[in-house]
Amino acid sequence: MSNSNSEVTLMRIPQILEVMPISKSKFWLMVQKGEFPKPIKIGRSSFWTIEQVQTFIREKTKQSSK
Repeated sequence: MSNSNSEVTLMRIPQILEVMPISKSKFWLMVQKGEFPKPIKIGRSSFWTIEQVQTFIREKTKQSSK
């Protein structure tokens, strides 16, 4: 059942904010409102997959081009 090609890249907030020019408080507000996916918690740290971030940016790009 394991697939060696299914690597998952995790991102933390500083990495996400490099590609999304918003403040950390605005980012957490978006998570709270359900506008951005909830984090994967590992211990006390929060992570998101690169796919979640890319999907969010793609969706926002589609919405703004309408």
